[in-house]
Amino acid sequence: MQPTEDPLKVSRAVKNLFGEIELQVDQENEVITAKLEGVEAVKELRGRIAQDRIRDTIRTVLNRWTREDELSFGLNKQAAYAGHVSLNLEGDDPMGPIQVNVKGDIAGYVAYLTEK
Repeated sequence: MQPTEDPLKVSRAVKNLFGEIELQVDQENEVITAKLEGVEAVKELRGRIAQDRIRDTIRTVLNRWTREDELSFGLNKQAAYAGHVSLNLEGDDPMGPIQVNVKGDIAGYVAYLTEK
């Protein structure tokens, strides 16, 4: 989160993609975090990906970015605030992305997010 960003708006952007999850706000370090476990925790994101009809694109890009049992990707905050999923390619967003880090069964995670 950038110093000029409203923490409530950033929180709303995150919740638009991940549902009513518990967020921890560290005002001092200007960071908002959440820890989710299991693929069911990203059910809302899965629905947004389906709604935006970007399953194939998401599957291709996430599989390309996977490193063994880890995956890290960014989501555009402005799109998220509007309720849409847009991957943040490096340098796309001067305000920085909603950063998502996944560990474990990455193939299962990507399959769950993008299954039809």
